[in-house]
Amino acid sequence: MNNLKIAIVGGGIGGIATAIGLVRQGFGAFDVFEGARCFAEIGAGLNFAPNARCAIAKLGLEKEFNDLGTFIADGYYFEYRLGTSADHHLVATAMSAPAPCSTVHRAKFLSAMLDHVPKDRVHFGKRLDRLERLPSESPYPVRLHFQDGMTYDAHLVIGCDGIHSKMREYLDVTGAPRWSGTWAYRALVPIGLFAEAISSERRERYCRVPQMFMDKDRHILTFPIDHHNTINVVAFYTDRTTEKPCLVEGEAWTQTTSQQDLLSKFEGWDEDMINVLKCFENPTKWALHQMDPLLPTYIGDHVLLLGDAAHGGVPHQGALAGQAFEDALFLSRILSHPGVNATNLMQVLPVYDLIRLPRANRVLQTSLEAGDAYEFAGPDGDDLCALANNLSSRWAWIWEHDHDEDIERALEWLKGKGILQE
Repeated sequence: MNNLKIAIVGGGIGGIATAIGLVRQGFGAFDVFEGARCFAEIGAGLNFAPNARCAIAKLGLEKEFNDLGTFIADGYYFEYRLGTSADHHLVATAMSAPAPCSTVHRAKFLSAMLDHVPKDRVHFGKRLDRLERLPSESPYPVRLHFQDGMTYDAHLVIGCDGIHSKMREYLDVTGAPRWSGTWAYRALVPIGLFAEAISSERRERYCRVPQMFMDKDRHILTFPIDHHNTINVVAFYTDRTTEKPCLVEGEAWTQTTSQQDLLSKFEGWDEDMINVLKCFENPTKWALHQMDPLLPTYIGDHVLLLGDAAHGGVPHQGALAGQAFEDALFLSRILSHPGVNATNLMQVLPVYDLIRLPRANRVLQTSLEAGDAYEFAGPDGDDLCALANNLSSRWAWIWEHDHDEDIERALEWLKGKGILQE
């Protein structure tokens, strides 16, 4: 009999998706603890590939996603162009398979997801202070202490608290977020304003099809969200003057900056993209971090990590949010299995590393490599023929993934070890 009690620390997409997965499986002995007092209405656009959309559907969120999502016409993923060429030279086109890619406003989708978790199971304003290991004779092995004085006992704590994860401290690992050298400037630009910035001969296509503009040490991506009413624009600039770049001690990961600073990073670019950057009001830049080294395990003593807490990094393949959904789908199916209980839990958890860690860590590593490719810093350099082959063919292993097979493999392994009964 499954008698687990689970704490989910972090109420972002990964944490709420895990809660939804548990609810869908009829498992109700969990609580979600989110440090923020409420979710902000603002947020970035997310690009979901077929593997992510499949996981979302298996979590029962297909309608919500379809209602909010913007579906990219004609099967396009991205068109890759030269940022400095007057004709926006097309280097490569990546087509989405086996299903179209789609985009969504993160905050709006998260709000819709919350409707599928009982309100009394989600607690806001709960910042984790520490985790306490309880004596073996205690009913539960771990106790969470929150900054407001509340405590919560559980058999398992799932850390979904992002790349800044406090829960990571409770795993015996050395990996930590390291600055990748890249700054990202993000903006959500109304479609009318974006259209005015683009030359008439390109306007309709750029409003409809995701674009990636590439150059040495810098690139810009654009894609539509909000049913084509808004364009998500992200400009990236990378400092590659040192092999291991570091922020100045105490320097913030997120900083307000000036439009002059932003425009200076893209000096020499075509007028269209400069006009798009001029749409950024009061620009903010984010220092993109990557787990380094990659974590060798996502599990510890009655704790585990999920999503960015486990495998956070640079977003250059648009795949990290999808990995959080894959984590959530996998864990909710395994942890809700009737044969999993407080007695065998620690024997069960290694299957999460066995199945999920190799794939998620590979996504993380290849995301870093993709960013290098976009900025002519990878093995292909600025060889446009080699880049075209790379950028059009690197996606299949991410997108064409069988989630059901993952779960079947996990259950077979657990049964083969005698942990679960046939």
